[in-house]
Amino acid sequence: MKRISFYTLIVLLVFSLINFQIAYAQTKTAEELKAEREALKSEMKSKEVEERAKKFEKLKEPGQSGIQVIDDLSAKSAQMLLSAKETNLIIPEMYKRTIGETIDGVTDVTVKKPTLEEIMSLAGNIALQVEAVAAASKSIASAVDGIKSASPLQAPKAKKGLDFSKDVISLIGPELQLSQKVVQHLITTIKSSKNY
Repeated sequence: MKRISFYTLIVLLVFSLINFQIAYAQTKTAEELKAEREALKSEMKSKEVEERAKKFEKLKEPGQSGIQVIDDLSAKSAQMLLSAKETNLIIPEMYKRTIGETIDGVTDVTVKKPTLEEIMSLAGNIALQVEAVAAASKSIASAVDGIKSASPLQAPKAKKGLDFSKDVISLIGPELQLSQKVVQHLITTIKSSKNY
């Protein structure tokens, strides 16, 4: 029986949550939405999220190691990192457009409200990112084997590439989970307004 890595398990759980919550999004009262929104705003401004953002900015794709499996994994990880950064820019904007205020509570009613289709498209994009993280997580074991077979000159570069990929995967998991929560809230908000 194959062992499931910790990263794969987290990614699969997040993906399952995304599908379940989007499928069963229901309307909520204004009070329930407000309480949920306050909890999300608090989480989006939390120290953990700020620290992850700083770590995202510090991560730089390592150079080629000469070991194909590790170089491929590093390239995929760099793409996942870029996608996560883009999503992190889109989420606050969608939040502001849907709710009518920023996560800091600054009211802005001059923006066009997003459609349910736009929010669902964002949810689909997040689901694709979750799939990419799951695929990358599965590649970790073969990348470790690649380091074991590396020459003494390749091993340090290969380890750097593997460490980069592990860092990206470990940071993106919680980030995708938060993004999923925000998108779910936006979907529920739009459905509760019956204005979609």
